[in-house]
Amino acid sequence: MKKTVHIVGAGVSGLGAAHYLAQQGIDSVIYETSGQLGGRAAGVEEEGTLFEVGGKNFSSQWLRFNALLREFDITGFDPQHPDFHIVLNDRLVKLDKRRTLSGDLRLAMQLGVRGSLQLKRFLDYSRKHAHELNHSQGLIQQVEERWDYKPAAGHFAPSLLAGPIRMFSIIMGAAEPEEIFPSQLMLFTSGFGKGEHFAIQGGIQRFHQALANGKHIRFGERVERILIEQGKVKGLVVKGAKGEETIMADAVISAVPAHVFKRLLTLPIAIREACERIRYYPLAMINALYDKPVFRDGINSIMFNPGSILGHCSANRQYQPEQVRFTLSGIAARQILQFPDDILIERAEREFSRYLPISGRRVAVKVTRHMGGICAYAPYFSRVKHILLGGIAEIDGLEIAGDYLEGHTMEGCLHSAELAVQRLLAR
Repeated sequence: MKKTVHIVGAGVSGLGAAHYLAQQGIDSVIYETSGQLGGRAAGVEEEGTLFEVGGKNFSSQWLRFNALLREFDITGFDPQHPDFHIVLNDRLVKLDKRRTLSGDLRLAMQLGVRGSLQLKRFLDYSRKHAHELNHSQGLIQQVEERWDYKPAAGHFAPSLLAGPIRMFSIIMGAAEPEEIFPSQLMLFTSGFGKGEHFAIQGGIQRFHQALANGKHIRFGERVERILIEQGKVKGLVVKGAKGEETIMADAVISAVPAHVFKRLLTLPIAIREACERIRYYPLAMINALYDKPVFRDGINSIMFNPGSILGHCSANRQYQPEQVRFTLSGIAARQILQFPDDILIERAEREFSRYLPISGRRVAVKVTRHMGGICAYAPYFSRVKHILLGGIAEIDGLEIAGDYLEGHTMEGCLHSAELAVQRLLAR
C-alpha cells in the first residue's frame, strides 16, 4: 500500500494513526482545525506558563503508551496524587486511593452499611477483573447485558450517588450518575487496579510533539466533508485560510469524536443511529497559577458535591500546589459554561474557597471550554461499536478511530488508531 492516507484530527488518535502508518512506510496528511496538537489532551502555553488543558495522566500498564514513551526516549515522570478529598455532607473527607479499593473506614462511616457494601462489591469486581475489562474482550459485554438496562443512578444507594459514584462519573468526563451506565463506570474503576499512575514531567505535549515529528500536519484546516461515491472514498472538502478546496483521496481515517464524525458524511441510518446513542457532556477547565500555594494541609485534590458548579479540582502536580486545575462539570456547571472567562474564574474561585480559601494572587490563567465534551458514553457500548464498525466496513477506504471505540483514555485512543490502521491495510 503506497497511497497517502488522509487523517482527520491531530488528537491522540490521529497522531497515533499517522505514527502506525509511518511504521509501515505509508505517508499521511493530518488535517487539524486548531493550531495545536493533542486535541482534548493538549498542553498549551499562556502568559509564559505551560498548562495541560485535558487528559494528562497515564498508567504504567498501558502497553502502547509506554512503548511509545520508550521509543521516544521520554523519561521523567511525576506520580499521580495518592489521595483525594471528597465533599460529603458539606465537609471534606480524605480518601486514600489504595485504601478505597480495599475498604476505607472513614468512607464507610459516611456511606452507611448499604452504601459501603455496594461500593466494596463494585470495586472488588473491577479490581479482580481489571485486565479483562476492556472493549476488545468479552467480559464487558456481560456487564453491559446485566447492568446497562438503566443508568448508574438506578443501581446504587443515594449516599454513593452523592459521593464516590458521582466522583467517578464526573472525573470520567462531566457526566452525572443519571447520565452514565454501570459498564462505563466499571471500565473506569478497573483502571485503579492497573499499575501505577503518572504524568510526564514537562507536560503531555512532549508526547504529542514526539508523535508529530516528521508528520505532515495542516493546521487551521477543517475537514467539512468526506466525499463518498458508490461506496468508496473519493476525497475531502477542506476549509482553510484560503477558502474551501476539494482534495482527491481514496483512504481516510476519521480520528475525531463520534459527534463530529457523523457530520462529515451522509451515513446509513443504522450507523447514524449508533452515533446518536453516543453522548458527550460539556465542561470547562480553568488552569490558574497563583503566587502562593493554594493546596495545603495535606490536600491536593478535591471532588465536589452535587449542585456545585465545580466537579473536581487538583494541584497540577504534588510539588506545584500553587498551580490549580478547576474543572467545571456536571449539570449545575452546564448552566454557566457560556459565561465570559472572568465570570467563570470568579465563580470557580469563590466555590473552591468555601473549603480551602485562596490567599494568593492569581498571576496566570487559561480557560478551556470542551463544549463538545471530552469522553464518550453509551449504554450497551459493545453493540454500538459492532454496528459502527460493521457499517464503516461497507465503505471502501474509510476507517475510524477515537475515544468512542476502545475506551476514552489515551491508551484507548492509541489502540483504536492501531486497529484502524490494521483494518485499512487488510483491505
